[in-house]
Amino acid sequence: MIAFFKLIRWKNILIVAFTMFAMKYAVIEPIYKIYDVEFGLSNLGFLFLVAAAMFLMAGGNVINDYFDRKTDMINRPKSVLVGFSVKRRQVLFTHTVLNIIGVLCGFVVAYITGKTWLGFFFIFVSLLLWTYSAELKRKVFIGNFVVALLTGFIPFLVAVTEYYAFERSIPVWTMDSIHAVKLSFQTICGFAVFAFLFNLIREIIKDCEDFDGDIATGVKSIPVVFGKKKANYLISALSFLSIALIMFIWHAYFSKLLFFKNDIFSVFYIYSMIVFPGLIIAISSLWGTSKVKYVNLSRLSKFIMVMGVLFSVVFSVVVYGSH
Repeated sequence: MIAFFKLIRWKNILIVAFTMFAMKYAVIEPIYKIYDVEFGLSNLGFLFLVAAAMFLMAGGNVINDYFDRKTDMINRPKSVLVGFSVKRRQVLFTHTVLNIIGVLCGFVVAYITGKTWLGFFFIFVSLLLWTYSAELKRKVFIGNFVVALLTGFIPFLVAVTEYYAFERSIPVWTMDSIHAVKLSFQTICGFAVFAFLFNLIREIIKDCEDFDGDIATGVKSIPVVFGKKKANYLISALSFLSIALIMFIWHAYFSKLLFFKNDIFSVFYIYSMIVFPGLIIAISSLWGTSKVKYVNLSRLSKFIMVMGVLFSVVFSVVVYGSH
């Protein structure tokens, strides 16, 4: 059982669930209460949505470890489970079961929202995760982009399903409902862009960390193809770009919302927990190519991503406090 939880990377799965709950109850709910609007997607429907994301993510992690066995034997031999703690047939069976459950949960959500195509989206995600592990991961940049995009979809999916469920649940749109849905959708889009950018940065950092195993097994990652120094420049450039974009979104959009008028704590949080650590990555990534350095940068990037999600709690407090 312990091997199973390690195989699905349960900590990452819990972060996925926490992110989705944060978008629903720390972003959408406070805004809806300000405008006296009810949820479109029921709590039960939302639980099916979270379950779909968790099971598909777990299945993706399982099949990723299956295909990455040779590389992991070089990069992190002590943590390899496939072929040791868990038999290969068990891994494939587990992957299949997790994906079936995830897709079925996805179709339940599609039925509730009245959008059948949404169910096929979950099938597409399942196939994309398999393709990523089997093929795309070994191609320059494409694998990094796919993982970052799927990470960005996690908060975005909450906004999309809520929109369609809301659209189906009300007979007539009012000005309050329009404002509530628009504001919550735009806010969650900001979280989605943030998740995409910093996960992309982290994926490139992890490629630098796994350089030895990738080059030995023929994986064409950015540091393998272009070298670690050029990968460092890319990490730095993406970090500076992400920081600049976050500052722009904050000052051009969020700070102008009535909720954040004269709010100092949010500014302090953004700069201390996201901007400053991001600058550390942007600057420190320019020098050195040791594995220890990349391990530390990877941890720092994960810290930034967690703090980004936790900003939803700050957002909730500010919105409730302004009412």
